[in-house]
Parts: sequence; C-alpha cells; structure tokens
Amino acid sequence: MANQAMVCCEDTVSLKEDKLKIGVVDRTFGDIDSHEPRPQRDYLTEIVCDDSIPKAKFESFLRSGVPPRDTALVSWQTENNVELIPVDKLEVLDRALYVGDVVKRNQKDAMSGTVVGNKTICSLLPAARSENYEIPPGLDELVTIHNVPSSELLNVHAYNEGALVVYKDWVGKIEDVFDEVAVRLSNNSVVVVEDPEELVLDGPHTSLRASSYERWYVGDIVKTKKYNLRRGKWIYGSFNPNIRPQGIVVQVRTIRVTVRWLARRFGRDPTHSNAWEPPTVLELDELESPEFRIYDASGAVADMLPHQENGAGPSYHVAEVCVGDRVRFKDVVRAAAKYDEPLRLPNNLPQGKLQLIPRTETLGYDMNVYMVAQTHSRVMVQWQDLTVTEESAKLLVPDHNVGDEDEVWPGEIVFTREEHKETEPELQWTNSPAKVGIVQAIKSRDRIATVRWFDSPLIRYFQHDLIPPTRTGELKPETEDVSLYDIQSHTTITRRRGDFVIIHKNPSEDSSNSAHDWFGEVVDLGLDGKLVVRLGASPVVRDVKVSYEDVTLVYSGDDELYPLADGIDGEPVGSSDDGVSGSDEYEEMWIEYEGMDGEPINSGDEHDWSTEEEDGADDDEEDESMPDLEPPESRSRPGSESPTDISSTHIDLNGDHSLSRGPVGASTEPPSVPAGAPPNLPDLNTEKLSPFVVLDTQPPSNHHYLHESPAVQSKILKRIAKEHKILRTSLPPGILVRTWESRLDLIRVLMIGPSDTPYEFAPFMIDLHVGASYPLEPPRAYFHSWTDGMGPVNPNLYEDGKICLSLLGTWHTDEHNESWSPDKSTLLQVLVSIHSLVLVKEPYYNEAGFDIHRGAPETKLNSALYTERAYFRARAFIVYALTHPSVVDPFRQELEYMYLRQWDNSPQLLNKAIAAAKEILVRSETDGDEERDGLRRISRGATVMLKRQVEQLEKLERQTLSY
Repeated sequence: MANQAMVCCEDTVSLKEDKLKIGVVDRTFGDIDSHEPRPQRDYLTEIVCDDSIPKAKFESFLRSGVPPRDTALVSWQTENNVELIPVDKLEVLDRALYVGDVVKRNQKDAMSGTVVGNKTICSLLPAARSENYEIPPGLDELVTIHNVPSSELLNVHAYNEGALVVYKDWVGKIEDVFDEVAVRLSNNSVVVVEDPEELVLDGPHTSLRASSYERWYVGDIVKTKKYNLRRGKWIYGSFNPNIRPQGIVVQVRTIRVTVRWLARRFGRDPTHSNAWEPPTVLELDELESPEFRIYDASGAVADMLPHQENGAGPSYHVAEVCVGDRVRFKDVVRAAAKYDEPLRLPNNLPQGKLQLIPRTETLGYDMNVYMVAQTHSRVMVQWQDLTVTEESAKLLVPDHNVGDEDEVWPGEIVFTREEHKETEPELQWTNSPAKVGIVQAIKSRDRIATVRWFDSPLIRYFQHDLIPPTRTGELKPETEDVSLYDIQSHTTITRRRGDFVIIHKNPSEDSSNSAHDWFGEVVDLGLDGKLVVRLGASPVVRDVKVSYEDVTLVYSGDDELYPLADGIDGEPVGSSDDGVSGSDEYEEMWIEYEGMDGEPINSGDEHDWSTEEEDGADDDEEDESMPDLEPPESRSRPGSESPTDISSTHIDLNGDHSLSRGPVGASTEPPSVPAGAPPNLPDLNTEKLSPFVVLDTQPPSNHHYLHESPAVQSKILKRIAKEHKILRTSLPPGILVRTWESRLDLIRVLMIGPSDTPYEFAPFMIDLHVGASYPLEPPRAYFHSWTDGMGPVNPNLYEDGKICLSLLGTWHTDEHNESWSPDKSTLLQVLVSIHSLVLVKEPYYNEAGFDIHRGAPETKLNSALYTERAYFRARAFIVYALTHPSVVDPFRQELEYMYLRQWDNSPQLLNKAIAAAKEILVRSETDGDEERDGLRRISRGATVMLKRQVEQLEKLERQTLSY
C-alpha cells in the first residue's frame, strides 16, 4: 500500500469519503510560515472544526493560528466553508510546485532536488451560465472539462498584483491594480459601476471572500447600492430604480496600475528621457503603449523553446494555474473543437463538452471564462547528484532546509570561504575568494560537492555588492571534491531559477525600446558556468545564454516568501484573551545547571538553590561596594562591606526571580560550590576563577558599549548594586562576570559551553550595558562572534552581535517565553537563559517556530546537520580566544588557567576539547548503523572541517606544554 502523502500548504485536497468535496490547504502544523495568530481574521465565514478534534485544541488554534499536529485548515471550494480537519481524512490531489522550488522525496532523505520543469493538466468548470448566470453549485461532472493542459490557458486578468513589467528603460513590480467593472442587470442593461469597492459578492462563493472587495471576475454574481448604478457609466440602457441592483459581471477592464520601480536598464545615457524613472501611477495610455510590456513567459509555445543542457526537455511550462483561478482558453475555437463531445476518461470520469457562450447572447461580451476546479501536476526534478527524473508533484515535499547557507545545487556558482589576500591597498576593504567555481554534483549524505574551478577569475565584493571589474573566465577541465562547509553560494553573484535579472549587454542587435531583450528570468543553470535567461518581456519569447557576471539581480521571489514575524511590540504569538501564560508543566520548570564537564549539579539542599524577594526596605540601603579581582597576595580593599549571603538562585522562567536573604556573613569569600558538584569541576571559589568581580582597572577598549553614556542616577546605581549582589553569589558554574568600578553599567561575561552540546568546552564572550532606562527596559547585549565569516554558531547568536532572546526584547514572546519584567527580571536570568536555553544540544530548534517540531522524525536530519556545523564552528572559538588574548580582556588569566594550565586540579579544557573531537572523528569514520546526530557522529564533509580544527588545537597544545 502506498504511503499517505503528507499535506502541505496550497495543496489541493479532497475528502477521502467524498471525492467531489475539493478544497485548498491554507495552514498546516508543519508550515511555520502559515502560523499567523487569529486565523478567523482571514475569513468572513466562521471557521468550523471536525468533530474528532477536541474543543480545547480548536480554541487554542483560533488564538495561536498553529493547527494541532496532524491537522490542516482547508478552504473548501465546493462547500464554501473553512474547516480544521485531521489530515488522515484528506486525500492530496495535487501540490503546487514551481520551477526553482527545492524538493525531496521524503523529509528524511539527505538528497534534495530542484524543479526544472513541470506539466499541469486541469479540470475546468464554466464560471457562468448563459441561461441563468449562475455559478455551478458543485462539481457537476456533466459540464466539467478534464485533461486540459495549462499551456492552453491564460489568466483572465492581464494585469495582476506582483507581476513584473517593463516600461521604457525600467523594470517594476505592480503594487495595485484598479479596474472598472461592467455589470449586466436582469433587464439586459449594462453599467460600469461608479465604485467597484461598493460591490458585494452575491453568489455561492461569498463566504470564502475575506472581504467584500478583492478582484472581480467575469461571471461573478454581485449586488450593490442603487446609487452606485445611478452614478455609473451606462453602456446599454439607463438607470431604472425598479430594477434590483444585482447582476453578473460581464467585463473587468484595468484602467490604472501603481508600480514600484526596481531597476533601470544598463548602458542608457542617463540624460535620455527613457532613463528617467517613470511615474508610480500608470494610466491606460501608458498601459497600451508599445513601450509597456508585462513579463509573460506564456507568450511562447513550450515545444518551440530549446531543450535544457540537463536533458530535461523544453524549459519549464509557461502557464501557472492554481485551483480557484479564473482562466480563458488561448484559442477558444480550437478548444471547442478539441473538447467537442462528452466521453468517458480512462479513470471513468465523464468528460464534459465545452459549450461556447455566443457573444450574441451576452451583448457582445465574452463570457467564456472558466474556473480551475482541479489540477494534476508532474514535475521534472534535477537532483543534487545530477540525475533528472519526472515525478508526480503530490509525491514530493518542499525542502524546509532550503535556507541552509551550506546547501548548494548543480550549476550554482560558489566561492571558497578561504579568501585571496588583496595586495592593492585601495581594495583591501573588499573580499576576494581564493577560488570560484561551478558545482557539478553533490553527495548529499556525505556533505561533499564536486566542483569545477574557474581558471583565472576576478571576483571582488563588499557585503552584497560586486566590485567591478568582474570576470569568471573559463572553467578548468578537472573537478575537485570539497566539503560543503568549505564553500558558499554568495548573494553577490549566485543566481537561481526564478530570479529576474537585467542583462548588461543586449543579446540582439536591436536595441530599440520595443525589443525588451535586456530583462529576463533565469530558467536554467548550466554546468559550463553559463545562465539560461528567458526574455519573457520580448515580443518573441526566447532563451539566451549569458555569464554570471553579465547579469544583475533585479528581483527574487524568495524576497517575499518568508515575511518577518510580528515585531516585539506586536501581539505576542499564541497570546490568549484571558492572559493565561503557559502550561502548568512549564510554570514548574527548573533549570538544571551543569558544570564545565557537563555533569548535572546535584540538587543537594533545595534551600541552596531557591531565593525569595528582598523586602522593600532594602531599597533604601546604601549601595554596597563590590570586591574586585586581586592577585593572591593582595588583601581585600579596606572598607569593603561583607556581602549578604545569598546561597543560590532558583530561576523561574515565567519571571518570578526573588532573593532569599540569609545571615550576613563575616567573610568576603564567595559561597562554596553547591553540594554534589562533580569533583573535577573547577573550584569557582579560587581567586583564579572568581565568578563575579568588580575590577579597579579601566574597561577594555573593545567593549561594545564603552562609548555609551554611563548610568549615574542613584536609583539605577542602587538597582545595579542589587544585581551585583545576586551575581556575586548566585552564578552557576560555567559563567564568569566582570564589571568595573569606573563603569558599573558595563559588564563582560564569559561562558563555557555546556557538555553534551555542540558548544562543549568552548568560550563565549558577551558584553552587557545597563542603560539609563534600566530596569524599565532590559539591558543591551552584544555577542562576540569569532566565526570569521563562516556563519552563525547558533540561531539566536548572530554574527553581527545580536542576541535573540525574549528577556532582552529581541525575540517575540509567547506562552512559552517570558518577556522582561522591571520588577522581577534580573541580569542573572538573562545569563542563565543564554547559557541554558540558547547553548543547547539541538540548536536547530531554536529557530523561530521550529520548537514545535522537536523530536519529529522529519526534522532529525536538518537538526543533525545544524549541530555538526555548530560543533566545529565552536572549536574555532577556542582557537580564537587563546590566540587573541587582548580581545578577551579581562579574562586572559582565567582562560589561561582553564585551558592551558597542566596542574592536577586545573580544568585542562583544551585537552578535553581535543580528546572529545578525536573521539567524534573516530566514531564518524567507522562504519556502523549508528545514526548521525551531528554531535557524536558527523558527516564526511564535517570531519574535514573538524580535523582542521583539531590540528589547530593540537598546535596550541604543543605550544603550552610548559604550563
């Protein structure tokens, strides 16, 4: 028995028990991009729920927008309602896949492929009946026309929002379309209504419209107010107040569009009139001008286009249709002859006859408009190993790892991460890769790419811009196998199928404005280093081959596929009306601290790890001075008050952080390591590793917030003193904190990654600033990334220093994430959250919305790939910290002690890091059935990188044998 196809957004589905009930999937549990809260806002009709789904789960969905696992939200096209329903009650009829989409046969598969071509056949319903102007109430098989290739169809609207257009020397994107709508009333009079927005759908599909006005189609049954008719432009007849203001749309004509202009043609004299940016609003005269063209690849017949280099057949089909679209036949007369008589199809469905509606019955208007009821697609896929297969679209799944920065596909241009050292002083601010090449094939499971390098390329770039002159040149004949982690596809020059580009040199001699042969769409990536670009705005659509450096990206569909989530000031995702926070289980969550060797610290006496709120009288206490870091032979500073003994801290992740005042001790020594700590845990009470110290030196010059104005208000200083009291005695092992007498608002933190995570034994440094608005606003935090441009080490720790954390106000909050509370939140909470909730074993699930997939079989591979990458990148942090001592001030001595000292009681983290990495390499290079988890067993491509890191660590080890 064939496996049930998984359900994805935009799938066309039917009920298993009722094949004629057809709909489109709007939301699924697995598609996090569909999880906008309050889904009811998208529909006029009330969302209903299948009886098998518990009421509590349905109510949660109506708040959060996240369908329960194994359910989907479906808009039924034939029943005109929206329903949350279990996926096992659905049958997938078709899946919307387009050229350039990255797919897999199964989410567990290592290999992905790119859709390079597709063929779609449709089932059509007449959108209007000539006798009574009614839309068919359901799938009436007697009138349904089956097996219609999409290449025979055109969208009923010539101008559509999002369409790309060329006007004079400019490329733009249509933002808004304004139509005039002609309505035929029951007395055969026709009027162009004054305001189309005053029309209301009055047919069977009313309930599916999210608003009273979207875009009107020929065949829509509408109603309006009488004044909207009276003030309209009458084509036939005149206003009659006795005629009901209801009728059928017989014509929709675009009279105006607004365009966002994207780019200008290269090579044109900037003083030429065509080089001036056109107006944002284009009227009918401009739209009908020969200088205006819509990018429309359907202007060519598919079988007249050239075959692709990969042998996939003609370049991808040129008409994309979806269920619910309104279409016309390109040649309705030929279609009428082709679909002339009813018959039985091979699947025993009756084939409806195409019955033309004569214009003589409709006052000359063309009412031969059809609604797409079903689609069935087959796609050509080029896999990463360069094989090409034809597949049923519904049996493939979108690859959710497509955004992976280390994923590449055949035909893409790639750079080595190693750079060429620029010798020209005036160009040393640019980046120049050591090698540039074209991917020939990929061994997905091994994370190895086969690459042909260009012979003498000249590529310089800065951020996202190429710096001219640029040259790729000729490819060398030989190939080389390299780790995927050693190369990158860079936005400066990488192009993918579906990208729209401007060609620098016109491919034809005709340089007139009407040629429009300088703009097109990338439809194929050649293994010879050339792009195939379709000139879809040219009067004769054709494909041309150009070099990567000869095109400039204008627009990519990926730019708008993943909109940003609501800002932190917006409505929290998953928030509820009654303000209920999280589940009881989450409310009771405790953090289990780990030592530097990763063993959990035993609980010991619970009172050692819980605190209560300090009483209000403490607010009036004078600020206490803080002990500083002194050499062993130095004495404590005179006048130091004994700190309050706060044994430990219990962190409540819902914001309840309180302190329990213990007896005032007579010693300034910090408290001992909690009972039950592993014997080989470094003694954090020693002066070498004091968890918290106030230094009498100046802050380091590389502190990110050094030049911020210091906080001098007494109220803030008192709050800082309280924070210091907590940090002084409550820091868990693995976190060291330093501040300065001269700048108590500045803090620097050193964290050692927890064991049994990809961050084990690695140091991470963070700068904090307590500003003038503290504690009303959270502290500002900056992460020092030492990956040298290799990419982020964690989804929440950006290379630019940003730390995504709800406590810091840089991450959206929901029922599982706390926000900053001026009364309850503390700096300690921030540090423990980073250490315990960010530096985790499976960082892949830290990505926004990914946590709901934790443990799901289909995400294990992607998680393992992220983990192995984080592991070897974190090894680079060890190397960097130990070879750049001035950067890590004031932790130079602490790092030397933890990593380099060979004393019996020293942590010797460098030795442990080397041993752990070697163990991973041995296990990964040994054949076995053990599943790769990215932490204890990694891919071949990752071993290449880890071996390189081990060599650098061993070099450091040899240099420090004298310690």
